[in-house]
Amino acid sequence: MFASRKTDFIVLLIVCFIAFWWRLGTLGLIDPDEPFYAQTVREMVQTGDWVTPQIYGAPQFEKPIFYYWLVAGSFKALGETEFSGRMPATVFATVLVLLVWWFGSRVWNRRAGFLAALVLATGLEFCVMSRLMLTDIPLAVFITAAVCCYWLAVRHEEERDKWMFWHLVWAGFAVLTKGPLGSLVTVMATVAFSFSMKRPLLFRGRGFWWGVAAYAVIVVPWYATMFAWHAKPFWDEFFIRDNWLRVIRAEHPSSNHFWYYPGLLFLGSLPWMPAVALTVRRAWGRLRADEAAFFQWCWLLTSLVFLTICQSKLPSYAFYLFVPLALLIGRTLDELLERGFASPGERRMVVGVAYFQCLLVGIFAVVALTGAVPRLSSAWLASKAASLTKTLAPFEVPVLLVFAALTVSLFFLHRRSLATWLLASSTASLGLLVGALTSALPAVEAESSARPVALKLMELRRGNEPILTGKFLARGIIYYTHSDVRAAEPGVQVLARTAQPFWAAHPLPVVVWKKGLRKFLKTHPTALCALRKGEWEAFAGEPAFAAREDFVQMGENVVVRARRPAEPEPAAK
Repeated sequence: MFASRKTDFIVLLIVCFIAFWWRLGTLGLIDPDEPFYAQTVREMVQTGDWVTPQIYGAPQFEKPIFYYWLVAGSFKALGETEFSGRMPATVFATVLVLLVWWFGSRVWNRRAGFLAALVLATGLEFCVMSRLMLTDIPLAVFITAAVCCYWLAVRHEEERDKWMFWHLVWAGFAVLTKGPLGSLVTVMATVAFSFSMKRPLLFRGRGFWWGVAAYAVIVVPWYATMFAWHAKPFWDEFFIRDNWLRVIRAEHPSSNHFWYYPGLLFLGSLPWMPAVALTVRRAWGRLRADEAAFFQWCWLLTSLVFLTICQSKLPSYAFYLFVPLALLIGRTLDELLERGFASPGERRMVVGVAYFQCLLVGIFAVVALTGAVPRLSSAWLASKAASLTKTLAPFEVPVLLVFAALTVSLFFLHRRSLATWLLASSTASLGLLVGALTSALPAVEAESSARPVALKLMELRRGNEPILTGKFLARGIIYYTHSDVRAAEPGVQVLARTAQPFWAAHPLPVVVWKKGLRKFLKTHPTALCALRKGEWEAFAGEPAFAAREDFVQMGENVVVRARRPAEPEPAAK
């Protein structure tokens, strides 16, 4: 599409800057995961303990150490800010785009590599998540590097030792970033490819054994130290609770559906949904026609099946799957530009999906502009529609920008100007980000971050008045208020339905729901409360909130003061 590799590189850097870097630190940390990582790193830096992750003064083993090291280094170098906390993930997202460009160009051609990188960088899910403080972005880089090195060892027998060494190095960093999944993904992909193509596995030779040694040097010291220092807690919390139990138990039951990840990959690829459909159609019946593409399918499908079998499902878990999908789409689009549509039916299918994509965003645009939703007989659907209406209300500009870009791209697709169609499509997600981070930033923050709630709490707080918060907001409010939860009288306590409301056991004081609140107010005349809207509605009619004192609604969050109810006067004798 462009004149030279240098031009491709500059264009991709510009796209990455807009997609990942522009206004990176303006949005408060997104609940609940970003404050969790930020608080862990804060305590790592404050205590000087860079070996055992801890939160609220107690060891926590939800993730291995490598990502914490990255963020801690950023905090030390740049200070503790939203920008410095997110910067490591954003650096890795940029590296991943360039890695896909390099690999696609080497395996197929320069245009296929460029298109794959462009698709990856401008896909909606990838754009949004690459701006967050998450372990999944570095994990995706290390998995991608390991898988790509294995393929290069397959393709270049004379360089097999070199590529197998690096395959194991990157797999080791993946394990140090998120645990056993880092190696499991690469093993599933390589074994599936070798079995399907009747090729021997490359786990042999001098390069492999040197790689095993390097893998051990990367992985063993930290894991061995954790076993030596923490033994059973480390085994129970990291390997059992945070790995095995996520396979057999749903942390988020509402997401546990077989179609969850296929739907995420399709809808999360917006504006490239037509390209996803075309890629799947062209692969059907001729998977083995292109060995490099078949290898990407082995990677994509083995992980997709595994993640679907796992009971706990979140969008971040499948983040790395957008990489093989982007590589396959880049190859498909390269063939499309080279030879056009294979048949009228293929073109009708692509145009139909493009219409569906445009219609879907158009509906969101109408809802954002008018607040109008159809009447629904189902109470559950009606409540979801009402929630969607409220969520979309501040996003008129971002949604309209996406709709305009998709409409223009659809126009050029009809005219068979395929290169212009691709160019117009690539601007859609960038338009959403630009609009959201300018006109809709306060609304985005009110919906997703505890920072404005924490600031309002500190504004309304009287002296050392206690703060009670629901579990969703707890991590963010503790982080932004700098509360010491280990104090004899902690400033922030969790108001929850159960005594242990979190998946991972946090050493936080918990006030158990209505009965606990009444008991709490017997020893405290007032307490500031920060609750999600659903939690607040559950307290309707509770005497402690009868006055609705200092009641403030901020998006889906409510700040209100609870007051000890007046004791009834004794009856006259």
